[in-house]
Amino acid sequence: MPPRYKRSKPASSVATRQRPIARSSTTSPPPIPPPTALVPRDFYRLMGSREESSADEEAEDVGDTNMEEGNPTPFPAFGTSFAAGTFGTGPSFQGASNMSNDEVLAHMLSRMDMFDTRLNGMESMIADRFQSIEIMHGSLDSRIDTMQGQ
Repeated sequence: MPPRYKRSKPASSVATRQRPIARSSTTSPPPIPPPTALVPRDFYRLMGSREESSADEEAEDVGDTNMEEGNPTPFPAFGTSFAAGTFGTGPSFQGASNMSNDEVLAHMLSRMDMFDTRLNGMESMIADRFQSIEIMHGSLDSRIDTMQGQ
């Protein structure tokens, strides 16, 4: 199984919450903070094999998708981070990775092929559905014409 990347979050950021969970519909939304650069704790790290991970990481991994079952993990990956509200252009490459550029490229191409296959499947399914709707529409039109002719 190829290595997975996971966004690291310090426990302190999870425990502290700035705003209440529920708000009244009459109150105004909280102000949007200005765009800031990534702080050092915002990075992706390479996750080791199941045997090397700790119990906490295994608990977090339960929600991850499985590539072997055909469910891709969401992008971004490969040590990039696209943080919401980040000012600047392009991805930020942070942290160390022991994958070579060729391995990263091969993994990306594999994911693109899988995405392309799924997209083609959806396109053909939509085309088949439209075709069946057109056939049904034509059948209904001919029945209406028959009924009006009587």
